[in-house]
Parts: sequence; C-alpha cells; structure tokens
Amino acid sequence: MLDILACTIGNVPMADNVIPQITSLAVGIIKIIVPVLLVVFGMIDLMKAVMSNDEKEMKGAQTKLIKRVIYAVAVFLVVSIVQILFTALGNTANSDVDGNNISGCISCFINGSC
Repeated sequence: MLDILACTIGNVPMADNVIPQITSLAVGIIKIIVPVLLVVFGMIDLMKAVMSNDEKEMKGAQTKLIKRVIYAVAVFLVVSIVQILFTALGNTANSDVDGNNISGCISCFINGSC
C-alpha cells in the first residue's frame, strides 16, 4: 500500500507517468494562462472605463489594472520559483539507489521530468 504513494512501484513507473505528466501540464498552464488572463481582463476593464469618459471610472480601472499586473507577476514568479526549487531538490536528493524519494517524486509532478 505504501508503494502507491511513491512515484514508482519497484523499478516500474506508476501508470507510465500519466498522472505526473497531466499535473505538470496543469502547472504549466497555470504559469502561463492565469497571468495572461489577468492582464487581458484588466485591459478590458480599462478600455470600458475609457469608453465611458468618466474620470472616476478610469482612475478605478487603472488601479485595478495595476493590481492585476502585480498579481500576474506574482503568480508567474511563485510557480517558477517552486519549479526551480523542486528541480534543485530533485537533483540533489537523487542519491537514493532507486531514485525513489519524495523530492524526486514531487519534482516529477511539478516539472514533468520523471
């Protein structure tokens, strides 16, 4: 039962690494799509405010756009830092004979490098 928690069962990869690849793809999508969507939605809000010609709405839309850009950069950087961290941990912790350790398994799920 404990082998289910590991990335491998003996020396055979679990389910041909399908679950780690799907998870890695989801992390990559979050890393790229979420910041882009945040900036695009902020720009749409700003365009609506400019079209309305209301100074107060434009000021509010500008602050909302700035906040969304900051959030987009934060999302991108957090995901990138986690990927870099687990890549480094996965590389240094692969001293196990089977390569069957928790940091290597997490790196497999986050980076897709199994």
